[in-house]
Amino acid sequence: MEIFKLTKERIPAVAQLMCTIKPDWWDYEGAFGQLSDINETIRTVGWYLGEDERHPKGWILCREFIGYHTLELECSGFDDNGIFKLEHKLEDLIDIASRYAKEKGYLTFRNGISSIGFNIHGQDIDNISEAIQNLICERTDYKWMLDYGFRVIGIQPNAYEKGFHLILLAKDIS
Repeated sequence: MEIFKLTKERIPAVAQLMCTIKPDWWDYEGAFGQLSDINETIRTVGWYLGEDERHPKGWILCREFIGYHTLELECSGFDDNGIFKLEHKLEDLIDIASRYAKEKGYLTFRNGISSIGFNIHGQDIDNISEAIQNLICERTDYKWMLDYGFRVIGIQPNAYEKGFHLILLAKDIS
């Protein structure tokens, strides 16, 4: 598969992929709107992969936090025969984003994942450092991110709703 830079002209094909493989997260308009944030003012950048530029199979959209010397993964996904995936099938895209960030002089590549499947999901968090220390999860995407070099740097309690937390991950790219 080839990797293509996500441009305004290529957004419709990737938006269609997003709403097709994960309709509970995106409808076409929502996917198109999220991808349309690609511009110099907001500082987002993205790539996708496919057999050709008209038929994407996976994508990654990242936001640049210049003042923090950080690139943050905003959304991504891969179509594995109609099944939405968030792990090793995205490695080439994570690699290109990491190279991009390093070339820009960024120090960190961040990501956030939901607490679904973690031992803290649905629980109250009274002590964040203790919750991080005792974090347990068997999700393939989480294990893959750790194997790729990301580490847990924080938890945002109740990010989505009560008991539904955000696990913050980061990878040093300096």
